[in-house]
Amino acid sequence: MRKKHTNKSVASAACVEGQTAAGTQVPVTAAVLVVVVLLLTTALTAQGMAAQTVVTTLATAGLLGVELVRRLVEAFSTRRTR
Repeated sequence: MRKKHTNKSVASAACVEGQTAAGTQVPVTAAVLVVVVLLLTTALTAQGMAAQTVVTTLATAGLLGVELVRRLVEAFSTRRTR
């Protein structure tokens, strides 16, 4: 008989160890996103962009990215239910 996966085992697989409260894990997606934003900020600032422009650009890109993901999920989920 196959063993059922619990939410706890799935959550553990999608998390990494981090310096947080005792026993708390950081989701991999959030950790990767923070690293990417920091790298982009550093790269754009090193190329000579003003810090205010870099922050505005990354904030706008983040908001547009969230909206794009929501609309894609909505579009694909409605097609599957038909």
